[in-house]
Amino acid sequence: MSTRPNLVLAIVTGAVALLAVIAGLLSATRDAPKPDPATADGVAQLFVLAAIEGDDDVAGGYLAPSVGCTPPFLERSRPEAISMYVASSSVTGDRATVQIDITEMDGGMYGSYTHRESFHLERDGGSWLLTEIPWPVYYCE
Repeated sequence: MSTRPNLVLAIVTGAVALLAVIAGLLSATRDAPKPDPATADGVAQLFVLAAIEGDDDVAGGYLAPSVGCTPPFLERSRPEAISMYVASSSVTGDRATVQIDITEMDGGMYGSYTHRESFHLERDGGSWLLTEIPWPVYYCE
């Protein structure tokens, strides 16, 4: 019995495993794509990111004046980290509804919590603006 086929199989298996490890590392370390501020989806995501990071002035810039909410927002608890996924988006004329699945990660006993939030937007000129006070703000003066 020849050991040559076994050696070739071992080398091929090792190369495949090495490529899988490299692909995993590259995908884990790449930056997430930036949300597009020209779309309703992007504005909803940018609002959430700014509000979570505590940048109330930027977050407030995504709210329509009719909301009547100006920064600074009331202090609220913020998760250590979040991940977002646009679950659905519908645009009808100058109005849009974006549903985002948000996973909050606190690293504590409960680990993470996922919930779906709805964001209602209206196009004002060339920009999309939120027409209601959404998560994570909910209330402001």
